[in-house]
Amino acid sequence: MTSNPIQSAPSFNAGLNSPMSAQLYYIKAKQAYAEKQWQQVCVFAQSCISAARNDEKLRFLAKEILAASLVKLNQSQQALVIMIELHQHKPDDALIIYNLALVLMHLMRYDDAIRCFQRAQELVPENVDFLMNLGLAYYKNRDFEHAKTSYQTAVKLAPKHADARFAVAWTLQAEGRIAEAMSAYEKVFELEPAHTTTLSNMIFINHYLYPFDLNAQIKLVQRFGSVLNVADIQYKHKQLQPHSPLRVGFVSSDFCDHPVGYFLYSTIEQICLDPELRRQLTLVAYSNESKEDEYTQKLRNRFDLWRRVDEWSDEHLFEQIKQDKIDILIDLSGHTQGHRLSVFAKKPAPLQVGWIGYWGSTGLAAMDYVLADPVSVPVDEERWFVEKVWRLPHLRYCFSIPPKALEVGLLPCIQSRHITFGCYQNLIKINDDVLRLWSRILTACPEAFLRVQAHDFIKQSSKDRFIERLNLAGLDLNRVKLVGGMTIEEYLASHSEVDILLDTFPYPGGTTTAEALWMGVPTLTLSSTGMLGRQGEALMVNAGLPDWVAYSEEEYVQKAIDWGNADLAQRQVLAKLRSDMREQVKESPVFNAKQFAGEFVDSLYGMWREKIKL
Repeated sequence: MTSNPIQSAPSFNAGLNSPMSAQLYYIKAKQAYAEKQWQQVCVFAQSCISAARNDEKLRFLAKEILAASLVKLNQSQQALVIMIELHQHKPDDALIIYNLALVLMHLMRYDDAIRCFQRAQELVPENVDFLMNLGLAYYKNRDFEHAKTSYQTAVKLAPKHADARFAVAWTLQAEGRIAEAMSAYEKVFELEPAHTTTLSNMIFINHYLYPFDLNAQIKLVQRFGSVLNVADIQYKHKQLQPHSPLRVGFVSSDFCDHPVGYFLYSTIEQICLDPELRRQLTLVAYSNESKEDEYTQKLRNRFDLWRRVDEWSDEHLFEQIKQDKIDILIDLSGHTQGHRLSVFAKKPAPLQVGWIGYWGSTGLAAMDYVLADPVSVPVDEERWFVEKVWRLPHLRYCFSIPPKALEVGLLPCIQSRHITFGCYQNLIKINDDVLRLWSRILTACPEAFLRVQAHDFIKQSSKDRFIERLNLAGLDLNRVKLVGGMTIEEYLASHSEVDILLDTFPYPGGTTTAEALWMGVPTLTLSSTGMLGRQGEALMVNAGLPDWVAYSEEEYVQKAIDWGNADLAQRQVLAKLRSDMREQVKESPVFNAKQFAGEFVDSLYGMWREKIKL
């Protein structure tokens, strides 16, 4: 349980209540705030409030800084009480309303936050910060159209505001308008040629464009490297020596209820449970995220050392990794949101490795290896990596068995007598080419149905836009069911409503494919270029289901049609596959965490030994 910083005693002269001591407390609070010492801010601010009984203005300022620090300490409910009090005292103060909205954002009360930001913007119409955060509130509320409008207004007010231009591109990306987003990101470079976040986003979303262009990807990666690579790496490492245990650090913003957490946990758990593996490694986590959940706690309990670094500067994190004497530093973000590649570029550890969380080259000369497998990166694609490719024997990751999964349900087509295809992917993955092939499949399978489930369908506007796209692609809407978000238990149970999953391309499923395997549902996947493009293939091959991999659009369509028109005998084959699948995949590389943990530790030592010889 988190302690209450307001109840903590200040470290000096707590009994003083003079105006001078109140001023001193406030100065100390501001100093602590500048140093990001949030607990100390709360102590000094509360002391200031107590001491400044006759100075309403100073009490007001102290309450503002107290509320801001409580938010940083994930105690936003207490901060909200303070901000409501301040708002009642000054109901038309735009800055107070704005800060109240920021607290509401942390509480994920986005509708309320939007109303507050709108009111603040009415009071000060040309404040770009108000518009930017109004846009963010809309974005968090999955209202991308209004978010984009807010950001575009900010651009009109401040044409040279690079972050405003970035935000416009960001909303286009969220809407799945990838080509437009790429063009919009390019406009950011007109203002800031070294805007690395923009480059990372472009590298990331290029994977959504079909067909995936490796040449374009490597140009983006090289562009990123030219901006971030440190010519003279700051930290000169001593001569490496063989030793055990190796100190291994993991850097991520996704140590939580997130696909990275799902793929990581079983591996870390098995390392901790196996005495032989455990003695070989000291595990250190660098968490670049303030919000935590139950999954965060599960992971934290398995690490020897856990550091929260989301408020740390690059230099602070760089120095801490050095002080922690990390031998191998593993990146679990790549070019996804919340990465710390700018720290990796400075080489804080002698051996640096890219692993889960991303699926390609970082572009950093300071990154020594990338972990792959025989399927995801063929030998002829190694040239697309700045890093050296190190292949694990089977699969480059292992999925954690879903803890809340029900028993495998009966195959629905046995009773319904028609095949129901399904898809659980984010809408951004369902591009027009995917819909084009799905239209061909349903046209050739007049009895088949398609069930598409996506969180965005909880918004009617998102559902309406997708229906419009289905119409344009020629799908029979009478045979398509759209389902919104649900709890993890309901989501896993919903696999009893589908017979076969149709994968997306060139960005296939990962987590959804693994979870479907556990629930007895095979995924028909289209393998394409690149580590990510082969993700579905790698999972299905390692699950012992290579027949569910297609290597061309025609093969993908034909395999789906063959199943979509399945007779009773074929449906019984599918039913047998479903009933046997969990036992089959449980011992496969997809879920066999004990086997994978051993292979993972062997790979770490293999890379270390190879590095020593270099």
